[in-house]
Amino acid sequence: MAHTLLIVHSYVRWLVLLAALVAIARAVSGVAAGRSYGAADAKSALFFMIAMDTQFLLGIVLYGISPLMREAMHNMAASMADAPTRFFVAEHPTFMLLALVLVHVGRVLTKRAELDRAKFVRSAVSFAAATGLMLAGIPWWRLAAV
Repeated sequence: MAHTLLIVHSYVRWLVLLAALVAIARAVSGVAAGRSYGAADAKSALFFMIAMDTQFLLGIVLYGISPLMREAMHNMAASMADAPTRFFVAEHPTFMLLALVLVHVGRVLTKRAELDRAKFVRSAVSFAAATGLMLAGIPWWRLAAV
């Protein structure tokens, strides 16, 4: 079960990154073109948020059922001393939680903005920052393993 969920979690990452790039591209192009913030812009932001929420939920379930996590929790001192284990126990979840918060905060700030330009700027900044955190928190060395 954990291995299957790990594979799903690994593939959904690409959907989340694609949704992030689309949302960022729409926001940046909206600022550059000076266009109105429309339904397609709001939908791309919503899709990014939903993809991120889904991925985070998969990650939480995986965290709870993973044999690696169970073993790591038995000896936290040793887990924190081992860089790859520490990454999955502490760093990866922290980066992703911060990214998730940024996506949600950015979407709320975007919805509250009155000017279209402000909506695009808030989306672009918050979504780009969230994507940067996600990129920093992805275990790139494991791409071939999963």
